[in-house]
Amino acid sequence: MALNSSANSPIEKGSAFEWWMISFIAAGVGWAAFISLLIPSFVTESTGNAADAGIVMAIISMAAVLAPVLGGFADRYRAHRLVLSLGVLGMALGFFMYSLSAESQAIYVLDAIVLGISAAAINAVGPVFVLGANLSQKLEASRLTVLNLLQPVGQVIGGALLAAAISAKLDFSSRFMIAAIFMLICAVLTWFTTAGPAKRIALQEDKPDVLVGAAKKSFGLKQVLISTFGLYLLILTLSSVGNNGINAQIANILPNVYGMDQQTTSAMISLAGLFNIGLFIVAGRWMAKSGGMPVQTAATVIRLIGALGMALVGMMANSPILLAAAFMQILYQSNPFSRISQGVVGMRFAAIPAGETSGWVIAASASGSFLGALIGGYLASTIGFNAINWMAAIAVGLALLLLVLFLWPAERKKREEEASESVKVAAVPS
Repeated sequence: MALNSSANSPIEKGSAFEWWMISFIAAGVGWAAFISLLIPSFVTESTGNAADAGIVMAIISMAAVLAPVLGGFADRYRAHRLVLSLGVLGMALGFFMYSLSAESQAIYVLDAIVLGISAAAINAVGPVFVLGANLSQKLEASRLTVLNLLQPVGQVIGGALLAAAISAKLDFSSRFMIAAIFMLICAVLTWFTTAGPAKRIALQEDKPDVLVGAAKKSFGLKQVLISTFGLYLLILTLSSVGNNGINAQIANILPNVYGMDQQTTSAMISLAGLFNIGLFIVAGRWMAKSGGMPVQTAATVIRLIGALGMALVGMMANSPILLAAAFMQILYQSNPFSRISQGVVGMRFAAIPAGETSGWVIAASASGSFLGALIGGYLASTIGFNAINWMAAIAVGLALLLLVLFLWPAERKKREEEASESVKVAAVPS
C-alpha cells in the first residue's frame, strides 16, 4: 500500500512563540516565585517548625505525581486545552485559598494538593503542544526554547511582585491574593489562546505514524519502569531530590545558613530568572544541533557543582554571602538545561504517547521534589538547614553516576541503530 509521506512529514516552518505559552509564564510566577518563596516562610512562621514547611512542600510535589494520569487523560479525550487551562486556574484557586487560610493546618494541606495537581497539569500537558505536533527538530527546539524561556520570565515577574509586596510591608494574605489575581488573568488568556494549537495536536494523533505506530501502544507499569525509560525516570528523580529539595527551603536556607534577608532572597530569585533567560537560548541552540542527552548531562553536572558549593560554603564560619550567592546561582542555572531537554530525552527512550511520556517525566521530577522536601524538612529541624545542601549534593551525584554509567551507553547504542537505519533507507530506490 502506498504511503502518503507528506501527511507524516514534520512541520518545518512556523513561529517560535505562540500565545498559549503564556501558561508557562504563569507556571514560572506560580512555582518558582510564589510557591518557593512564600509558602515555606509562611508555614514556618505560622507553625514555628521548618519541618512543617517541608511537609507542605512535599505534599505539593506528591500531588504532582498525578501527571501521568493527567497526561493520559488529555491524550485519550483530546482534552489538552481543558487540562492546561484548568491547571492555571487551579493555581489561582490555591493561592486564593492560602490568602484566606489564616493558621488552619488542614487548609494548608488542601491548598497544597490543589497547587500540586495544578502545577502537574501545566507541566505535563504544556510541552505536548510542541512535542506532539510533529515538528522538525529545529522548529521543535525553537519552540521548546521559547516555552521554557517563559518560566524564568515568570520567575522574574513573580520575584519582582513579591519584592515589591515585601517593601510595601504587605502581609502574607495580601501577597497570596496578588498571586491569585495574576494567575486568574493568565488562566483566562490560556483558555482563549489554546483552541487552535489543541486542534493541531488532535489532528496529529489521528495520523498513522508508520515509524512508531507499533511502539506507541499502551504498556503496563512494569514495562514502563523496568526499561531504559525507567532508568531515566530514576535519574530525574534523584536529580530532582537535590534541586527541588533546596528550592523547597530556599527561603529558609539563604537567611539561616548565609544570613540573607527576605528582600535579598527575593532579588536573588529574580536574578536567577534573568540569567536563565540567556541560558535557555544557549541550551536550545545546543539541543537543536546535538540532541537532548548532552544538554541533560550538562544540567546534572552544573546542578552538582551548585549544590556541593552551597554545602561547603555553609560549613564556613561567617559564610561569605557573595560566594554563597554565586553557588546558589550556579544551582539555579542548571534549570534551563534540564527543563528544555528532559522531555526530549524522555520521548527518545519511551514507547508510550507524548502526553503519557510527558506526564511520567513530570511525575519523576515531582517524586524527587516530594522526597527532597520531606527529607529536607526533617534534616532542617534535626540537624540544620545546611544539611539540605549536603543531601542535594549526594542525590545529584548519584544521578550523574547513573547517567554516565548506564544511560549514555543506551544513547550510543540508539545512535548506532539510527545511523544503520538511515543507511538502509538511503539505499532503497525512490
